[in-house]
Amino acid sequence: MKNVLVYCRQGFEKDCAAELSEVASSKGFYGYAKVVSDAGYVVYNFDQADAGEALIQQLDFNRLIFARQIIAVNDVIELEQGGRVESLLEAARELPLAEEIWIETADTNEAKALSGLIKKLEKPLREGWKKSGVLRNKAIGVRHHVFMLDGGAAYLGVSYAVCRSEFPMGIRRLRFPAAGPSRSTLKLEEAFLQFVPEKTREADLTEGMTAVDLGAAPGGWTYQFVKKGIQVIAIDNGPMQKELMSTGLVEHEKADGFKYEPPYTVDWLVCDMVERPIKVAELMAKWLSSGWTRRAIFNLKLPMKKRYQEVTLCLQAIEDLLRKSGVSYHYQIKHLYHDREEVTVCIMVK
Repeated sequence: MKNVLVYCRQGFEKDCAAELSEVASSKGFYGYAKVVSDAGYVVYNFDQADAGEALIQQLDFNRLIFARQIIAVNDVIELEQGGRVESLLEAARELPLAEEIWIETADTNEAKALSGLIKKLEKPLREGWKKSGVLRNKAIGVRHHVFMLDGGAAYLGVSYAVCRSEFPMGIRRLRFPAAGPSRSTLKLEEAFLQFVPEKTREADLTEGMTAVDLGAAPGGWTYQFVKKGIQVIAIDNGPMQKELMSTGLVEHEKADGFKYEPPYTVDWLVCDMVERPIKVAELMAKWLSSGWTRRAIFNLKLPMKKRYQEVTLCLQAIEDLLRKSGVSYHYQIKHLYHDREEVTVCIMVK
């Protein structure tokens, strides 16, 4: 397969394409992106016949910022009403064998109108794949994706376990807790699930730890720590949710998040303040380089244009400050599903 299809949040197509272009060229793959504004996906075209498939097998999905899902595809498949399954199955015979098939679409209001058709196609598609022998239990880690564009066109692609999301449409859906102070609580819950390895999650987020939440009010991010029994110093001039304060796990300090300094080293620093991204990046680097925290999760609120470039500048500023301080660290950054005009960064000191 010669091309790559990347799912992304609607409105972030140019940023997704800019990132993929840089990543692909660093691996020796050169092509061009087909970007349609607000489509919710990007197609990157290469000249080499197998470039798309070769590229995705060399990437680390967790290092891609704006991609929700990434698959290798060929050209669009035209579908005739009454013959959609047959057209897709014919094309599937040219793909590597797979252990499963997913039928998806973009996360847009226009694409959601296809949900009825997708449900109608799911059973015959799966049955057709099984009967034809395209699906094999031994094809571990290989998945076929039917990406519906409309009722008459679709991409058919393949993904590999080495580089992909394990969630349909690349979306990790979470339920808003009844006791949550604000919907922003889902951002930090998703961040924990995305960035903190499952095998160390219990040790990294355990009762008795300490955290600082900058810009805490009304307590959406603080809530995620409290429910794990972690003590929180909540920094904000605004009011905190009364139920959180009654737990005895929250100390509320009315102070400026950019001027506050902790009385001791804390296990976690989180920040969802609305401020210029470079200013937040420099503040996070200050906390980490000063030894005030060992772990930080924070959001960078992005401008309307050149968002990928802005993220790159912020990461460079953090890297420069931490290198000068001799701090060894690793980081991840992702445009999470529950994010909007922002990306979430996690940095852990080694």
